[in-house]
Amino acid sequence: MATQTHFDSGNPDSENGGKESSQNSQIGDALRRISSRPLDLSSGFPEIAARWEQWWARANRTPLVLGGVRKKTAGRWDKAFDLLGDPSAWLEVRRAQCENTYWIDATPPSIRVDIGPVTIGAYVGAPLEFDAETQTSWQTPIIEDWAAVLDSGFTADGEWLPRVKNLLAETARDGAGRYLVCLPDLSGAIDTLANLRGTECLIVDLFDEPEAVKAAADALVTVWERIFFDFYTTILDAGSAPVQWLNAWSDSPYTIPTCDFNAMIGPGQFREFCLPSLSRQAAIAGRCLFHLDGPDAARHATALAETREITAVQFTPGAGTPSALAHVPMFRMLQDAGKPILVICPYDETVELVQKLDPKGLAIWPHDVPGIDAARELEVSVAGRRS
Repeated sequence: MATQTHFDSGNPDSENGGKESSQNSQIGDALRRISSRPLDLSSGFPEIAARWEQWWARANRTPLVLGGVRKKTAGRWDKAFDLLGDPSAWLEVRRAQCENTYWIDATPPSIRVDIGPVTIGAYVGAPLEFDAETQTSWQTPIIEDWAAVLDSGFTADGEWLPRVKNLLAETARDGAGRYLVCLPDLSGAIDTLANLRGTECLIVDLFDEPEAVKAAADALVTVWERIFFDFYTTILDAGSAPVQWLNAWSDSPYTIPTCDFNAMIGPGQFREFCLPSLSRQAAIAGRCLFHLDGPDAARHATALAETREITAVQFTPGAGTPSALAHVPMFRMLQDAGKPILVICPYDETVELVQKLDPKGLAIWPHDVPGIDAARELEVSVAGRRS
């Protein structure tokens, strides 16, 4: 039976470095205890965890490969949004998916508690809508008056926070010693504001209400901080351990902040409006794997490379421009700046991409891997496993 760890219920305080460091240290101790033991669905989990620690330090000798391949096609493979109101039924579907996945190389088995992107918006009261066909969700904007928002602040008192926390706890109890629990997308402050205000309105506000936008972003980081540590401790108290949606392991807390809004603004505005809250999130968590999404966002890679708090960078080429090979110069620039990188790429680009990049601090997530045999071949040819 997995050992459970109970944490001080005090809230982290970003203004109190000692308290925050103590919380991070306590969580890190629990994560290291869990990563030292095999999982039922991953006997090699301690080795996987050790390789990820090498990746964070850019000390790995061979690239890490991520992804999963279905062992069978029968059954449900969607996010089961329709079952969110029935945790037992939801968990049954998601557990079957986890058990029937071949987890490639450095990918720890996990079940994600997923209610769609940018969930902080839902936690602070934005109405959440689901689309079963596209398997996504969206939020209805609620900010009409910046003065009113800044006067009252953001409060995570909506229905979705306790529902998600309950799902995390149920999944963690089921997964203790068997698999990990993947957090929902907590995103970044500016993407959350884009949902709460509306993207077009927020773009105008950068010019008309710049100080209000900055103040609101800072306030949302405080909300994020409380939820981030609450989710970590909820999972650890139930005997499992958290990962983020890219399935990277870390022996200390880490965050994956997103800023997809940055595709619509220039480098100067990114540095002024987005980078301060992203840097604060990264510093609070301790480690940060930034999600850089698409060619329009790639213009901000230099700013990320120059920011000490951004530990590592993940890049998704984008649906309209799927090739990752076109971005090799950017990847090399990030590596030269000392950033570990995680690159999502087409399956048929994997080997060439690995040949063009430094293996130290390199992780690759090839999509559309055609089957388990192909996945095992990647483990040998790319990750250096013995066949």
